[in-house]
Amino acid sequence: MFKIVLITILLFALCSFSLAQLSVDVDLGVRGGAFNSGTPIEVPNNQYFPVRYLDEKLPFTFGPAVGVLFNNRWEARFEAVRSRFRFHDQSGTLFPISYTSTTDGHVWQYPLLLTYLAGNGTVRPFGGGGFSLASAFHGTTRTQTTRVVGPIPANPNVPFNTVTTTSTQSFNPPSIPMAFYFTGGVDGRVSFLSIRPEFRFGHWINWDMRQSNVNAQHDTVLFSPNQLEFLIGISVRPLRLKSRQSK
Repeated sequence: MFKIVLITILLFALCSFSLAQLSVDVDLGVRGGAFNSGTPIEVPNNQYFPVRYLDEKLPFTFGPAVGVLFNNRWEARFEAVRSRFRFHDQSGTLFPISYTSTTDGHVWQYPLLLTYLAGNGTVRPFGGGGFSLASAFHGTTRTQTTRVVGPIPANPNVPFNTVTTTSTQSFNPPSIPMAFYFTGGVDGRVSFLSIRPEFRFGHWINWDMRQSNVNAQHDTVLFSPNQLEFLIGISVRPLRLKSRQSK
């Protein structure tokens, strides 16, 4: 939340600083879309008894956006994007202890993008790129553990017994990935309303992930590091500022 406020203040500060020479339009809106793969998540694993993971596809994204358009050409846009994730895992050992668990949660991503609008008129193509300022994961892991209890030495004729317990704990990934984005689409503006369909490609990297894979733990990374998203942004223009030169 602090980074959101900080970036918003920075964008409006740029508006004020550039007002003497630029025309500035401020857009406020929302964006929603769907991607082909979730945000990469690092999960623990074991080299000798590897855990089996199964991830679910929850493709939809949604969140607010604020943009600043300079001279009707260059736009700086900041977004807060929420998406969900869910995955299941099963232990690599069946005896004497085994478990199955389900992790369910959501992640907030904070992309900062710079795009260029070409041409003139009501409908204009645009393209550009950017990077993610941060990602925040929030999730819960529910685990069911089964323990096989054998007979005690004093009474070996007692059969084996199984004891099942359940537990819940918060999910915190050991590392947070970072993304670089490339985006392109069209911007349709009518009066104070803007509609922006676009395709966005994101490539996720994390040096902590790469380093951890060298360790004996051999952690697993769920979801693809390459992400393609189709989204539509809808925004209104509550503020337009023009310098004396542009009037």
